Amino acid sequence: MTQYDRDKVWEFPCEICFKVMAANRDGIDMEVAEVVNRHAPNDYSPTSKLSRDGNYVSLSFMVTVENRDQVDAMYKDVFTVEGVKMTL
Repeated sequence: MTQYDRDKVWEFPCEICFKVMAANRDGIDMEVAEVVNRHAPNDYSPTSKLSRDGNYVSLSFMVTVENRDQVDAMYKDVFTVEGVKMTL
């Protein structure tokens, strides 16, 4: 899929579910929320779900985004948080 095709998928502004999988540790939800808030300011309360063994946590944020660059920057910046393993 080309950059042009990807841009046709979303009509901005739009709401997306920004999901982060990370190592489970105290405060990781707030650290990730801080990054998300930098790119799409709002009062976020992520939903979270622990893995079966409790080693990992999935955090989901409903985020309103204005453009593709904002989305890309948020996905890139969240990897600066220690313990983040994957995003969706």
